[in-house]
Amino acid sequence: MNTPLKIVLAAGIFFPDVGGPAIHTRKIAEAIYQKGIPLHIIAYGDSDGGRTFPFPVCRVSRTYPGPLRWLFYFFKVLYHAWGASHIYAFDPTAAGIPARIASIILRKKFLIRIGGDPIWERAVEKGKHFMSIGEYYEKDYHRKDKLALFLAIRWLIRSSKTIVTYNQLLKSLYVDRFGARPECVHIIKNPLNLNQSKSSPPLPFPPIFLFAGRFVSYKNILMVIKAFDYLYSRHHSGKLELIGKGPDEVGIRALISSVSSKENIHIYPSMPQEQLFNKIKMSSVCLAPALTEFNPNFILEGLSLGRPAIISRGHGLTVELPLEWQFDPKNLNSLIQVMEKWYDREYVARTMAIVGNMDSSISWEYVTGEHLKLLGIS
Repeated sequence: MNTPLKIVLAAGIFFPDVGGPAIHTRKIAEAIYQKGIPLHIIAYGDSDGGRTFPFPVCRVSRTYPGPLRWLFYFFKVLYHAWGASHIYAFDPTAAGIPARIASIILRKKFLIRIGGDPIWERAVEKGKHFMSIGEYYEKDYHRKDKLALFLAIRWLIRSSKTIVTYNQLLKSLYVDRFGARPECVHIIKNPLNLNQSKSSPPLPFPPIFLFAGRFVSYKNILMVIKAFDYLYSRHHSGKLELIGKGPDEVGIRALISSVSSKENIHIYPSMPQEQLFNKIKMSSVCLAPALTEFNPNFILEGLSLGRPAIISRGHGLTVELPLEWQFDPKNLNSLIQVMEKWYDREYVARTMAIVGNMDSSISWEYVTGEHLKLLGIS
């Protein structure tokens, strides 16, 4: 392949926003820049976070109404991609669709990285359904709830020759439900450094359970609070810490105020990565309780820092975890049984050994290198 002349990265979120897509966009951008290839990032947002990057970052304000915001985004991609060879999008809707249209008009090579499913996520966030992604598609709710959005994303995926995701769960979804050609879907796993887990401090006891993420219904935070409260009533010890924000925060706070363990449940706002890592190091176990967990970065970060995980069954985590750390996300007793293991000192000691013996490590250098290959950069 010919070396790219210039690359436009079309991101939904970017620094100082947090989340997997924002981190991947930044890391890939830095790798492209180090190769001496010009690039331009288009993202939504209203602040650069006080940081100046060595490459240009153009932002579209989120204060504009939806249709106008997407239109502005489309024209910015169109303008900056005029002299580019590739457009690489990092979400299927807010960035992906306008970027794909721009790539067709300008006849540019197009790639897209997709890390989830906005149709299922929006349905469960709004409380319309409470089920895993597999059950949702089996019952054909995607056509009943968001037919227009489904058709738009299906067009995007079917028209894209290079689709990147990070696990087989999502690849199967795009192939089976959206009609992607299997040979067009490339799996590049998320980074994971388990080498440093071997030097991690001991797990605290009594247990400190830690969740970090969006406060939305499908994350199952209310079930976590109920499970912890039951265990607290039995053992009279332990802490539950919740980090994040979201539309369900009012309901979460209301439930906390009504339980007997409320003094031992703490909510913290979203925090920079370094502070989050410190919180992880002070915890006993990281929680991923959503109805479907695709491949949560929070759990990968926890494992890399020597912290075990409690995760819902049917997840897409790219690391194999013991079955005894997994639970039925629609069964409160199932979650209680798994969480209670961390009230056993001997069991806690064994979990440290399990994490320490995990060998799978994937560096950012490897991950960004795989993306560069798809872009034709050697």
